[in-house]
Amino acid sequence: MTRLGAYVLPGDLVWLAETLSAYYPHVDELVVPFPTDGLGWSGQPVPAAACLAAVRRVDVRGILRVVRGTWRDVADPLRGETAQRQAALDAFSPDVDWVLQLDGDELLPRPAALLDALALADERGCDTVEWPMRVLFRRTRNGFLEVTTAAGTPAYEYPGPVAVRRGARLASARHVDGPRLRVLVAGDTTSPAVRRAPEPGEERVVAATPHEAIVHNSWARGLRQVRAKVRGWGHARDVAGTRYVWLVWWPAPLTWRLLRDVHPLFGSVWPRLRPAPATAVARG
Repeated sequence: MTRLGAYVLPGDLVWLAETLSAYYPHVDELVVPFPTDGLGWSGQPVPAAACLAAVRRVDVRGILRVVRGTWRDVADPLRGETAQRQAALDAFSPDVDWVLQLDGDELLPRPAALLDALALADERGCDTVEWPMRVLFRRTRNGFLEVTTAAGTPAYEYPGPVAVRRGARLASARHVDGPRLRVLVAGDTTSPAVRRAPEPGEERVVAATPHEAIVHNSWARGLRQVRAKVRGWGHARDVAGTRYVWLVWWPAPLTWRLLRDVHPLFGSVWPRLRPAPATAVARG
C-alpha cells in the first residue's frame, strides 16, 4: 500500500487551512520547512509562524515534522525556493513512497483521483506526476476571473509536478529531471499545455475530469497580498512585478474582455480571462 508524505511551504496563509485539510486525511507524514529568520527567498518577510500555527491546527494526528533553516537567496530567489523544497523532501522517512508538493494556494478537490495516478506512475516507471490546474486570476464582486484558452474555453496548466518519489532531487523549484506522467482532463483539446507536443520523458494519459483539477488561487487575493507575492516569489528578479500588478492585474475586473496573453512571465500561457462565479470554484 502506497505511503504518502506531503510538505507545506509556510509562506501563503490565504487558503492554507482549506487546501491542507483537503488532502490531509490521505497523508502519513507531513513536513514544514520553517524559515527561522522569517524571510522568504527574496529576503521579504513571510507569515511563517502563522502558517505553521495553521498547519498544527489541521494536524489532529500529530504527524507533523518541522525542518528549520534559512533559504533566503536575494541574488537568485528561485535557487532559494529549490533549496527549501529539497530540505523538506530530504526530511521524509524511508517508509514514504510518494510526496505531495502542493502549494498553499492549490486546492485539490478530489485527492483520490491523484492517488490513482500515483499507482499508474508506478506501473509506467515515472518519477513525478503532473496534475491539471485551473487558475484564478482576480477576485470580483460576484466571484473570480479565471484563465481560459484563446477560444474562451476552460484552460488547464501544469506548472510542475505535484507529486514526486521520496528521495527525488529537485532541479528547479519543484521540477525533477526524469520520466513524468502528465494527467490530462477528459475533453480538453485547447489548453496551451495540451496543444504542445509531449517533451522527452513525458507520458500523457487522459485520467481526470474537470471537477478533479486543482483550483489554483494564484492571484485571486487582496492587493496587499498580491504586492507581497511579487516581492517575495521565486521570480522576483525575472519580471517587473509592481508594473504588472498596476497595469494588468488591478484593472482586470473592468478590462478583462480586452486582455490577452496575461501571464506575467510567459504571456501566451494565459491567453484570456472569463468570469467564474464563486459557487463554481469553492470546491472545484
